[in-house]
Amino acid sequence: MYVAECDGRLIGWVHVYVNHSLLADMPAEVAGLVVDENHRGRGLGRVLMEQVERWAKEQGCCSVRLRSNVLRSRAHVFYERLGYRVIKSQKAFCKDLG
Repeated sequence: MYVAECDGRLIGWVHVYVNHSLLADMPAEVAGLVVDENHRGRGLGRVLMEQVERWAKEQGCCSVRLRSNVLRSRAHVFYERLGYRVIKSQKAFCKDLG
């Protein structure tokens, strides 16, 4: 996880991990990227994603993958500007066991 702060306040973070899989290459996965609404559009998300990519290379990963809710069109434009491309669409399922 990498964080960004301004004047001692957390203004952004990204969580990345290596996805070890028997079925695919070894990609890095972005589990979450958040930039405070008041600090968006200033390049902070780009800096955090650049750090993710550097880290992923250091870990021997061949790609970085992430998921983004279909409703988050601004985020999709952001990722596409960084060179990411849509590789599939899917539905997500969950069953509560409580």
